This record gives sequence, C-alpha cells and structure tokens, in this order.
Amino acid sequence: IDLLLIGKTGNGKSATGNTILNRKVFKSTASSTSVTKKIQKNFSEYNGRVITIVDGPGVGDTDLGDEESVKFVIDAMTKAIAANTCGYHAFLLVVRFGGRFTKEDKKTIEILKAIFGPDFVKNYCILIVTCGDNFNPKENPAPSFKDWCNSQTGVFKSLFLECNGRVVLFDNITKNFARRSGQINELLSLVDGLSASGLRYTDENFIMAQKQRDDIILKSKIPVIQQETMKEASLIIQQLGKVDVDDPQNRLKELVVLKQRTDNLVKSVRDQDKDTGALKDIITSARNIQNTVKEHILTTKSAIEIKEKRRNHTAEIKKLRAEKERQKTKD
Repeated sequence: IDLLLIGKTGNGKSATGNTILNRKVFKSTASSTSVTKKIQKNFSEYNGRVITIVDGPGVGDTDLGDEESVKFVIDAMTKAIAANTCGYHAFLLVVRFGGRFTKEDKKTIEILKAIFGPDFVKNYCILIVTCGDNFNPKENPAPSFKDWCNSQTGVFKSLFLECNGRVVLFDNITKNFARRSGQINELLSLVDGLSASGLRYTDENFIMAQKQRDDIILKSKIPVIQQETMKEASLIIQQLGKVDVDDPQNRLKELVVLKQRTDNLVKSVRDQDKDTGALKDIITSARNIQNTVKEHILTTKSAIEIKEKRRNHTAEIKKLRAEKERQKTKD
C-alpha cells in the first residue's frame, strides 16, 4: 500500500505517518513552520501488508505571491512522486480537528490542486482529521464523527463532499491499542475502496498537471513583473516629458526610441504570460503606454507635415514672386 502525506504545516502530518507506521520515524513537533524540509520515506508491515508512506513539506507556509516558496513546494512534490515509481494508492490530506478552516486552508487546497491536478482530491484523497482525542461524542451535538462532518459548512464541508465522504478521525497520542488499530483499519478499508476502482496516481497524472504548475509559478511572479513593468513605464513617461518640443524632427527621433522601449516592454510581458491570461492587466497597462507614445508620434508627424507644407508653400510663393520680378525686368 503506497500513501503520500500532504497538507498544511502544523496539522500533524508527520505524526500521522508515525501512527500508521506504529513507530516514530518522521520528525514531528507542534509548529506553524514546516519541520519536514525534505522528502522522507519509510515502511511498515501491518497484518501481512507492507505500507509505504512518503512524507513531504507542509504547504501552509507557502505564499502564492512568492515565486521561490512556490517553486520549493512544487520541487518537493515532484520528488515525492519520483520517490515512489509505481505511484500512490491514495493521498492522505491531513487537517486538524477543532481548528477553524480559514482562507489559508482554502489556499492550501488550491496549491495542491495546482500541483497534482484539479481532480486529485475527488479521485485520490482521503481526509485524515487529526487531534481525534479532542472529539468527544458526549460533549458534541453530533452523535458520531461522520455526523459531525456532515454538519459542517464552508471549506471543510466542500472538501468532505469532494472526497466522497472518505474521512478518518486520527488520535496520534493515544496509547490504546484497540483505538490505534481501529483507525488504521478504517484507513486501509478506504484505501482498498480506492484501489478497487482501479485508480492509482502515477507520474503520468503528474505530467498531465504540468500546465497548472506552470500557472501558479507564473502567478507567483506577478508582483515582481508588475513592479518591473511599472518602473519601466514610469521612466518612459518621464522621458516623454523631456522630448524636444521646439524641433519636431528631433522630437520624432526621440519618440521612435521611446516607442521601441514600449514595444520591448509589451513583448517582454506577453512572452512571460505565454497566452495564459494571468498577466492581462499588466499587458493592458504596458499597451496603454505604448499607445500614448504612438499618439505622440502621429501628432509629431502631423506637425512635421504641416510645417513642411508651409515651408513648401512659402517657397512656392517666393518662386512666383521672383518669376514676376524677372518678367517685369524683361518688359
């Protein structure tokens, strides 16, 4: 049985791995900062079955606006997939009982879907709810844990439904053998149910989700790209205010140089966007600057043409006057 532990930092992911393996092999502490920095893999035999568990870094401390942290998580999950060449029977998505589901939890799910594919929760996930020692049926209005799950709302309820009700309550601190065995048996029963459907997450599934991973990397770059674009746009506008207003020919030369800069700016942002549409607002801003410079060029060319016509008209008048003077002299 091949299982991959995933989830937000601090939810007891590594502790859950230790419980399933029935020994402490993964480093685990109650912390909001990911303790697991590298992919860890270990094995255990349970009722004649070999369980393989891979544990990777938590994603709760990942900022979608930070390119480096997004790349770190994607790289870690890529290694997690590579760590088990035959793939995984299930992803164990670890959440904490009693904790209020926040925007950060929703962000965690979004990141995981972007990494593994939009349907990975529906097809491969089993919810592991830790801190099971805090669930007391006598104190809880819901008579059972499944009833409690059904009574929830928001992010957790959506996740519960998307997993098709595949959820196990885990108590990682209990010493009670029957309770520890019971929760593992319940988990393996759900894993067997997934295996019976013939689905198994492999590197082929991971490759198919490459576009989503490219998209979140691009989105993480947006603040930097936006800052660089605004900087160049500001410098172009500043230079636009300094162009020669007295000599249209010089002004046109300076404007052509500025237009080349705006062309390069638009091209740079479009190349980075790769037709994803993620940078459409930045592209629009860059094009607005480009159009402003184009309008100045058209206005300047028009002024040059008018000046040239006036010069030609003046020259023509002078020529006619000179011709008249010569005619008078002959007469």
